[in-house]
Amino acid sequence: MNFGRYMLTFSRFGNLAAFTSAVLLVVAGVFVTLYEEELYRNQQVQETRVQAQILAASVTAALVFNDRMAAQEYVDALQANAQVEAAGVYDTAGVRIAGFVRNGTEGPPLRLAPTAKVLISGNVVVTAPILQATTVLGTVYLRISLEAFARRAVRYFGIFLLVAMAVLVVFVASGAQRALTRANDALTGQARELAGTNVKLQDEMEQRAKAEEALRQSQKMEAIGQLSGGIAHDFNNLLTIIKGNLQLMHRRIGQGQTDVSRYIDAAMEGVNRAANLTQRILAFSRRQPLTPKALSISDLLANMRDLLRHSVGTQVQIEMRLDADWLALCDANQMENVVLNLAINASDAMPEGGRLLIATTNRPSLAAFAAADYVEIEVSDTGIGMTAEVKQRAVDPFFTTKPQGKGTGLGLSMTFGYVQQSGGHLEIDSEPGKGTTIRILMPRYHQQSLSVSA
Repeated sequence: MNFGRYMLTFSRFGNLAAFTSAVLLVVAGVFVTLYEEELYRNQQVQETRVQAQILAASVTAALVFNDRMAAQEYVDALQANAQVEAAGVYDTAGVRIAGFVRNGTEGPPLRLAPTAKVLISGNVVVTAPILQATTVLGTVYLRISLEAFARRAVRYFGIFLLVAMAVLVVFVASGAQRALTRANDALTGQARELAGTNVKLQDEMEQRAKAEEALRQSQKMEAIGQLSGGIAHDFNNLLTIIKGNLQLMHRRIGQGQTDVSRYIDAAMEGVNRAANLTQRILAFSRRQPLTPKALSISDLLANMRDLLRHSVGTQVQIEMRLDADWLALCDANQMENVVLNLAINASDAMPEGGRLLIATTNRPSLAAFAAADYVEIEVSDTGIGMTAEVKQRAVDPFFTTKPQGKGTGLGLSMTFGYVQQSGGHLEIDSEPGKGTTIRILMPRYHQQSLSVSA
């Protein structure tokens, strides 16, 4: 009786113990499952944060130099990680400048406000600042997909059956934690290496910028030297003319002869040419004030026939077609210098002689420029013409195809500057062996036209 009661009590106690053990096993299994689930998510968040920090360190130099292509290349490298659904790089205004999205998933936002990391359903979303020293250059956005819970439950199922092996589970978890720490240490080391590489790259870019500035300064000095040589050559030629005529005049006066007017005229022509050279330099530097007035360019050019024939020589045949009868608003002296300079350039392009055409035409409302009327001046030659490269640089300051010291390279540059300053336009049409045509469009004068200032 007592034995049976003892056995019953033992049985009840055993059942209670078994039930209690079962409950404890279930509770322990649930606790361990929840613990492992939290551990997994934290691990994913931590790994995602490290990847975001690595990406932020990688794109620092790209944001400093506004190199979107380089930023996109760093972002594209993340596609090798199958868990990465979307990534983006944003500037300080929160505007996305680079990013990618895996097919079938939602893309990174176009604009991003600064936020902390967020765990959204099956995804981990992390943002990290992009820093240069202590300066925030932008933000990195990274979204990682978590493994489906059903697949994780298969792994956790063994925990419910092997709760008794909790020590082993803890040991395994500890080992995983140590492995994660080692992985984090390795990733942190890689981040430091990338940061060092970025600093080195920035230093190299700064050195390159200094070298480019030194090169630009050298080019400026070379241009000044070329300009000085051309001006010195032109002035020496003019001084030679003036000096020679003064010497001849002095000799004839010493001989008691007074017919020296031609020498005086020749010397004065040299003085005038020197003054014109000074005006060209002033016009190039935009320091010479213009005195525009209404005038007939056709009449102005007609009065220049003798001067043009004398300037281009007898081997060049001059033809004039002065059909424009509109008035233009321009500076007469500067316009004379422009046409004379173009005529001399045309003559230099025809060393064996040729034909020089100077024409004027009324051009109403050229829509390519503006709804306005223009007077067109055309200077056309049958010379050697220009290559595409020469034509492209024809109006650049100091650019000349003449030998060293034979020109300043300011002729077409001065012409282009004057025309633009007067509200006009300049076109060049030229091909090697087919001559050159230069068209200048000057605004037509109306009563309401405004005067042009320097």
